[in-house]
Amino acid sequence: MAIPFTDREMEKAWRENLSASHSTQRTNAHRLLLFYAVECGLKAVLMRRQKKIRSDLCAEIAQYQHDVNKLLECLSAKPELKLPEQISMKPIKTGNGYDERKFTPGDINQMWRYGGSCSLKDVTDQYIESKLLEIVEWIKIELGPV
Repeated sequence: MAIPFTDREMEKAWRENLSASHSTQRTNAHRLLLFYAVECGLKAVLMRRQKKIRSDLCAEIAQYQHDVNKLLECLSAKPELKLPEQISMKPIKTGNGYDERKFTPGDINQMWRYGGSCSLKDVTDQYIESKLLEIVEWIKIELGPV
């Protein structure tokens, strides 16, 4: 069961995570905070639009969890903001070869939390970070300045 949060707490989490994510030296820790800032910001926009003051009263929050793309779709944001649907990390060596590690945007937080990085030529950590920063600008328009 998810812990309920108020709309004010969600907006505060958006601002604080975004602020903490700013650094000139980019690491997974900074990217992870940026990811969570975007997640909280999108959920705050959703709560505001639905006039919900608690996260547990907004079914989409529980349904979409960390999936930024699903939250963007729910908010009818422009499709160009979406993150790549397929993301990969370097395969893990096994006794019989290699296990691939492919996942969706809802699992980016796990990749960065545990020290992983993207392995596709076109989908790098820097690319995902740049897409998250585009979403940040959209959230700022929706919620107002940070």
